[in-house]
Amino acid sequence: MAKIVESVPNRELVGVVEKLRGLGFNPVFLTSEKTNLRRLQKMSRQEVQQVKGIFKEISGGVYRKRITAAHQAYLTEEEFDTRVDAASLEKLAKMLRILGFLTQTKVYLFWKKPTDSLSL
Repeated sequence: MAKIVESVPNRELVGVVEKLRGLGFNPVFLTSEKTNLRRLQKMSRQEVQQVKGIFKEISGGVYRKRITAAHQAYLTEEEFDTRVDAASLEKLAKMLRILGFLTQTKVYLFWKKPTDSLSL
């Protein structure tokens, strides 16, 4: 196998995850929707509002679209903020899961069948 490319996460999204860490979210388990939901259910209303506020700091239409799983080409800042404000705990847990996937380092590999030296 040969390493083709390694994609590193967006710095802004990594910063968002670090802010969420301050609210008790473990970045390792961020891709677990159940873990996120349990954490959100234990939070006060004020802490949940802080999570929503952290999400609202995200800029860049492609990340907003992916995080909210919007089925439209582009979300304006106002549309994104409205969706974040209206999000239930379950929807926030899904958004956290998507954020977790977006902040993973991805490595793309290429596999080539080894040549058999005996078949010459």
